[in-house]
Amino acid sequence: MSSDLTRRINELLEHNKKMVEDAEAGNWEKVTENEIIRQQLIKTFYSATSNIPKSATIDSATHELLLVNEKLKQLAVKARNKVSADLAEIGKSKVAIDAYTKHMR
Repeated sequence: MSSDLTRRINELLEHNKKMVEDAEAGNWEKVTENEIIRQQLIKTFYSATSNIPKSATIDSATHELLLVNEKLKQLAVKARNKVSADLAEIGKSKVAIDAYTKHMR
């Protein structure tokens, strides 16, 4: 495998690792920005491998990408559920404040 392809694999996998770290930290704006870059890296990586016979390295990189996709999906669902719960609590608080205000008049 060429050193250029190895560099592309490493760059892509490092980028994926950073995206998971940002997602775990709750930095979803950064994750969203980096997804655009990641899509370009994926496109570049797989276009470079189109003429290369199947290899364990490419299979391993693909497997890693799929694992990262699943991890990001799980983190996104968890974050979505937290936001939903937080909004529900805000709604309950608003109702309580409105009721209190109404009775204080």
